[in-house]
Amino acid sequence: MKSERSVLNAKHYQQAVNSSHYFAQKQEQQEWLNEVHQRREFELRTLQLMQNIPSKRPLFRFVGLVLLLIFTLSSIYYWQTGRYQIVQNGQQAFVEFQQQKSQESSIQRNEHYIVNLQNQLRDSPNNGELWFELGQAYALNNDFEFAHIALNNARVILDNRPAVLGVIATNDYYWHKQRLTDQAKQWITQALATDPQESASLLLLASDAFLHNDYQQAITYWEKVLDSDNPAINRSEIIRSIEMAKQLHNAKKR
Repeated sequence: MKSERSVLNAKHYQQAVNSSHYFAQKQEQQEWLNEVHQRREFELRTLQLMQNIPSKRPLFRFVGLVLLLIFTLSSIYYWQTGRYQIVQNGQQAFVEFQQQKSQESSIQRNEHYIVNLQNQLRDSPNNGELWFELGQAYALNNDFEFAHIALNNARVILDNRPAVLGVIATNDYYWHKQRLTDQAKQWITQALATDPQESASLLLLASDAFLHNDYQQAITYWEKVLDSDNPAINRSEIIRSIEMAKQLHNAKKR
């Protein structure tokens, strides 16, 4: 069953997409749809990152707070640029969404979790799973350099596990300002050679293709993710991404 947060997220996304007709110029419409979709993709990648963490860990409990922070910052940006005015129908839903915020920010809770993991690693320095979780926690704080160190330790200890390679490649991608470095490409190639349906790698390739307006290639990667049996995948969100890419692909051909 979908959570209230998920319903509100989907509601805002659809309202933002529908509001594209307020723009008179086709180029403005496409820029708006691109912007909306990239925000949605960031939420999806964050959720995927969090779902890689075992549910018994404390960090899993505040996935909603992380997504809430992302959504709030994005909405502030739309307000500052004036674009928020054209989606007035979504204002009430946004107010409801804000009311779910906790007294303690997701960043603060993530910091506490990082300290907890560091303490555990002092006792178990060769625990690859802990290093993997620590790397993801750093990445959620945008501490990509520290995330790389932790994830690389996990990669070595866990013998280049495909899921770890996918996440370290994703971290490297954002560390280098959304650019696929040769090292990241090597990790992705290695991950997919072992597991052709490794979801983090495929989602990264899809996002990069979308960023470079290669919508058909992005769709191909997303469809491969849907073909996997990964229970952590949010299929409805990926389907939305595919539909958005199809719209932009068709608009590009006109």
